[in-house]
Amino acid sequence: MRYLEDLALHEAIACGSFRLSREEIVAFASRYDPQPFHLDEQAAQASYFQGLCASGVQSQAEAIGLTVRAIADVAVVAGGSLDGARFLIPVRPDRRYDVAARWIEARPSVRNPGRGVAVIRGTAHEEGGGLAMEFGVTMIVARRPG
Repeated sequence: MRYLEDLALHEAIACGSFRLSREEIVAFASRYDPQPFHLDEQAAQASYFQGLCASGVQSQAEAIGLTVRAIADVAVVAGGSLDGARFLIPVRPDRRYDVAARWIEARPSVRNPGRGVAVIRGTAHEEGGGLAMEFGVTMIVARRPG
C-alpha cells in the first residue's frame, strides 16, 4: 500500500485507454444527458459537433475510472472533489482515448494527522494525439501509520 508520503509528484501514471461504442454513448445519454448530439446521428451531424459524441460526464467517468484503477495501491480514504474538467474535442464512438495522470499536490491535513489531501490531474488523448479532455480529482489519502 502507498500512502500520502509515498506519492511522487509529477511522475507520469499510465492509466490505460477507453473506447465507447455508439450504443454505449446513446444508452448513457438516454439516461443521464439526453441531448440530441448524444442520442441521434442525424441531429448530431447538424449540430455544432458535426457528429455523434459522448457526454462529457460519460467521458470523464471513463477516464477517472481508469485513473482510480491505476492508483489502486494508494490508500485513498475518500474523494474530495472533481476539479478543472475541460472538454477540448468531442469523444467519438469507436475511437481510442489514452488516459494519463500525475499527482500535482500531496499535503498533510491540518485537521487530521492521519490523513492528507492529494490532487491528481489527468488527460485523455485521442489516438493520433489530439487532447480530448483534462480533469482533476482531489482525494483524501491516509498517511503512513506511525
